[in-house]
Amino acid sequence: MTKIVSYINDFAISDSTSPIEYKRAGYHQRYLTINGEEIANTGIDCETCLFYVEVSGAEWKNPRGISANLNNGLTELNHDFVSELSCIVPNGQYVVALFKAYPRLKRQADGSEYYQIGSRRVGSGKKIEEYIVPIQPSGSLDQSVTEKYMKTGKGNVNPTALCVSFLDTKFPLNDIHFDELWLHTHYLLDGHHKMFAAAHAKMPVSMLSFLSIDESFASRAQIDKLIQALR
Repeated sequence: MTKIVSYINDFAISDSTSPIEYKRAGYHQRYLTINGEEIANTGIDCETCLFYVEVSGAEWKNPRGISANLNNGLTELNHDFVSELSCIVPNGQYVVALFKAYPRLKRQADGSEYYQIGSRRVGSGKKIEEYIVPIQPSGSLDQSVTEKYMKTGKGNVNPTALCVSFLDTKFPLNDIHFDELWLHTHYLLDGHHKMFAAAHAKMPVSMLSFLSIDESFASRAQIDKLIQALR
């Protein structure tokens, strides 16, 4: 199960030059795109933070230092660091949170992958389910990099992955399924090796996640309740 270590409420991004955008299509359908193309169909390698900065034309004061901070693992958030990262996240209103999670890799029949990170009740008939969706399949990852992060994790350092996330509420479809599902889904932008290493070694990983208030299919009150439940 995830646990929030630190968070910043109502973090606004208004001048981002990120190539990443949100695209809605149909009822409760939403995609991440990069330069107009669905991000899942784009070959993006880790360390992807530096890739996004290059594509966006943004200028970081110390991009290698920021990447190093993520690799070494964050233990708390500060506004300056989050502001520096915000150039690669689409404009909008966010809750920015640092999570600790124990990911479990799952593969579906069609070969697609996701990480399960837990579930919990948030009241009568309401349940939170949390997932991480990677952009890259685990088979494309560099094994030597994965092994490096496994060794790092054994030294009690939890490297930090970067995500954007959404809370989507789904109501019961019939009289048999009574639970109102709150799906808290993190889309992994950077840190695929870190996540796979943590799942393979059954170790914790930290995640810096920008939870979109504007794009979530949930009310602000539900988002606030989610944050309280995960603290």
